[in-house]
Amino acid sequence: MRFEGEFRVPGQPRAVLERFAEVERMVKCMPGASIDGRDDDGNYLGGMLVAFGPKKIKFKGKVTASVDFDSLTGKLHVRGAADMRAGARAEVKVVYTVRDDTSASAPTSVVALTSDAELGGVLADFGSTGGIAVTQALMDVFAQRCAEEFSREASAAENASPNTSAAATADATSPNATTLASTSSAPSRTPEPTNEALSANALLWSIIQTKFKQFKKWLGLRS
Repeated sequence: MRFEGEFRVPGQPRAVLERFAEVERMVKCMPGASIDGRDDDGNYLGGMLVAFGPKKIKFKGKVTASVDFDSLTGKLHVRGAADMRAGARAEVKVVYTVRDDTSASAPTSVVALTSDAELGGVLADFGSTGGIAVTQALMDVFAQRCAEEFSREASAAENASPNTSAAATADATSPNATTLASTSSAPSRTPEPTNEALSANALLWSIIQTKFKQFKKWLGLRS
């Protein structure tokens, strides 16, 4: 199954690629995904928890990730399987590039990716029927969470700047100067969202909504 798509996130291309290189951090932007350490070869040991109503299925596998800052590109190689009676396995190779969005008023990057997936077991039939739509929906969720993550980081940096200046100008002779400097320079942290299981029902509903919007747009063009 081959998929091609692109999304936009705030930030300059190199800064975005530097964030993408932090696999343990970026995995939080993919619902249901987790990283549980690394093996002796440097592969990330990961998992994906998918909820089908009250029932949850855990996929386990390995992730290999690399980035090239000179060409502003990155690669992901994901191999995983679920312990199911019917069997479910997947191998996904992703190649992406990051470029500057020259049309945006604020620093924004366009991430273009190509994904090639080999699906086996029950996932094979799924890939041939709704795999593209599900991959698009997952990419949309990932892009939204990335934008939120990067925005939180930018907001924390902005909040830290005036406090640091205030600490620097504090009266050095004041007995509270050291306390003021230590407390003012530490930015407040926004609690990070927990990475809950990927809800298959919610994903299906988002696909239906997207298809409905596309249908309405098509009707408008036909009228």
